[in-house]
Amino acid sequence: MMLALQRYCWLFCVVLLLASCSQTNQLALYRLSEAELNQQLSQQLQLLAQKATVAGLPLKLQVKQLDVQIAPQGKPDVQLTLDTAALVQLALVQLPVQLKLSLSAEPYFDQQRQAVYLRRFQLLNSEMAAGGMQGKLKPLSADVARLLQQQLTQMPLYRLDPNKLSHRMLLNIPLQLQLTPGQISLSPAYQQGG
Repeated sequence: MMLALQRYCWLFCVVLLLASCSQTNQLALYRLSEAELNQQLSQQLQLLAQKATVAGLPLKLQVKQLDVQIAPQGKPDVQLTLDTAALVQLALVQLPVQLKLSLSAEPYFDQQRQAVYLRRFQLLNSEMAAGGMQGKLKPLSADVARLLQQQLTQMPLYRLDPNKLSHRMLLNIPLQLQLTPGQISLSPAYQQGG
């Protein structure tokens, strides 16, 4: 009787181990919420007072507000809505321009840099207000969107911190990124088979 019970316990443990190996890819080791991502990106973009040339005009750009949505309507992307203020230099006059841009991008985890980045940007919507004029100014909006894309592709959404114990254990295993509405998850990227 005791021997049979030990066999069943041993068999149960083996089955449990095999089941856990097959489920490891679905286990999220780290999660990043929309609120955390919004706060992190807002802080990084506040530091960005970008001087550039857009449509041949000198421009100083500042991001005033950012709203981030992770996997809206179940789509595998991140949508960013940015309220920006720009000063465009026209001869001797500086023209204040307000731009509201909506961008969509694909997040990915870069194993080498141990961080989540954005790529494959798409301009979804743009609105502009400048000196009493309002509307859609596609060339300027597209140029500003390109400028922001250049910054955002180089700026990590989130970087694993080797000084944090919870992150240190993740640095040595391959990770994959998963999106669910409202959060980004990092989980092991092991091959199936335990």
